[in-house]
Amino acid sequence: MSIPTQQARKIFTDITLEVYRENIPAPSFLRTFFETRTSSSLYTSIEVQRGTEYVASQVLREQKANMNGWDVSTEKKFKPPFYNEGFDITQMDKYDILFGSNNNVSANQIATFGEEVGMKYADLRATIERAKELQASQVFDTGTVVTKFGTNIDFGRRATSMVDVGASDATEYWGNTSADVEAQLIAGAEHIRNYGKIGVSEFNIVMSGAAFVDLKKTTFFKDLANFDKVQLTDITFPQKDAFGAALHGRISFGAYVGYIWTYDEVYETSAGVITRYWDEDSLFMVPVTGTRFRMAHGGFPQIMGNPAQTEGNPQFITYQAGEYGFNNYITEDKTSHIFEIKSAPLAVPVTVDMIYTATVRGTANPEQG
Repeated sequence: MSIPTQQARKIFTDITLEVYRENIPAPSFLRTFFETRTSSSLYTSIEVQRGTEYVASQVLREQKANMNGWDVSTEKKFKPPFYNEGFDITQMDKYDILFGSNNNVSANQIATFGEEVGMKYADLRATIERAKELQASQVFDTGTVVTKFGTNIDFGRRATSMVDVGASDATEYWGNTSADVEAQLIAGAEHIRNYGKIGVSEFNIVMSGAAFVDLKKTTFFKDLANFDKVQLTDITFPQKDAFGAALHGRISFGAYVGYIWTYDEVYETSAGVITRYWDEDSLFMVPVTGTRFRMAHGGFPQIMGNPAQTEGNPQFITYQAGEYGFNNYITEDKTSHIFEIKSAPLAVPVTVDMIYTATVRGTANPEQG
């Protein structure tokens, strides 16, 4: 069946976006802890909240109310890191058939070309998804999102929320089977309880496979942890369908319960270096419920107006809300037709005190040499 090229181009767009949406190859586990938010603003308003647990003060009935203020949150505005990935569609074999001709084209040609372009869009989206995953890992590691241009974005995590269990005594690293793992995990849960102001007793505990191997050898794990196997069908966490991590089971420590996840995903730097998202020697803990972590998206620029208009300002830039934006244009020298995908995400730990990070492995581990 032959289709006029004008009609074919719309079908091509629909096929391209359908293929793009169906293909999500990038690791997504760390991003599942963050709720997606979008805004049309160039700047993202970042409010990190720290709660209190003051007890109300009694007053005489004829006295005025005790006045309260909410000065325990800090609000700043940042330009989220901006990503814009593109490719030249004129380099593809079938470009001339669909865009360079006024003749009819076959349905098969449209479908094939649309699928090829959709896959390229999906590949480029995956690079941005990996950047989001890296931002999330930085929040859980140090609380600072590292930017290539401008100032790194530091969310002000407490120094006491980032500990090295063997800093003063290397026998506390998990490579030593007698390390007091239970006390270490309790310290993390209590830190989140005391400073995060949340009374939950269940925590997600994320570590590397190597750290989990060490954990299983400890006396705590073998004798005290009450390790239970947990199937993904048993839980309703958003992480259960995420790509890149494995749920191993549930352990108890003190008055708390922890769900043990391993995460060993990697990405490739622009220099071709294979790099871990998460440090092999560390873990992080977050409550299973009650957190407010947001993947905030600022607006992305779009050209508006009529380029054929010759008077006044024929075109202008506006910022549109969305997780991703798409654009295509022909270069001024009329030699290339560029297709783009863009996004402006920023991982924001609103409840910043609900994260605890610990280094649990070290080179001085007695049983690691």
